[in-house]
Amino acid sequence: MHRRELLAAVAAGTSVAVAGCAGAEDGSYEFDAEPARIPADAASEAGYEGEEPEAFTLEQEFDVAGVNAQVSATTWVAGYENRENGSALFVASTPDASAGGQSVNPLVRADDVELIRRLLEQVENQGVGGDGTEIDADDIESRGSETRTILGEETEVSVLETTIDAEIGGESGDGETVEDVPVYLYLATIQHGDDVIALVGVHPVSVDARDDVLSLMEQVEH
Repeated sequence: MHRRELLAAVAAGTSVAVAGCAGAEDGSYEFDAEPARIPADAASEAGYEGEEPEAFTLEQEFDVAGVNAQVSATTWVAGYENRENGSALFVASTPDASAGGQSVNPLVRADDVELIRRLLEQVENQGVGGDGTEIDADDIESRGSETRTILGEETEVSVLETTIDAEIGGESGDGETVEDVPVYLYLATIQHGDDVIALVGVHPVSVDARDDVLSLMEQVEH
């Protein structure tokens, strides 16, 4: 797929000496992305609420030139939700970095399904956006793609369909869980500066929120 080819090129073409990297001398590498976000006025105009990006760090061990190295990559995630129609958009900025010729960031190496799974796990863990939404990634099916201009680049947006178990209503935590809700997913990734930007949009199949989600993707800032 186009997305996998892009990320493979990103991983192969980046050296350790990139912006946001520190600590290589002692066998540890730290990479930090620059946050990406949707402008507050654009989100509000479309009926979405969100908060400032929050950071989480992925830590792994790698063999770099025969030495066991500790590598950490800090990713920023922002979530935006329209509670009236159940749609949401998640924006992640993750370091584009490699050490010893191999990508050190599992989000960059992930395929479509794994990327969605990892991002939404972090969203749920940190309370960014949505309320207890769980996507059954094993049942994701392709529904084509669209081309949109994101961060000044023509970008392929994959359109996918799956079902979710979603908690609706009850902001105090007493909401009702609805099972097997059909939804559309929208996934785009863009290499921008020293980072890879990933955008995941979601809305129920029964709701016409496609244009709103795609329009917000086009307005992302980094």
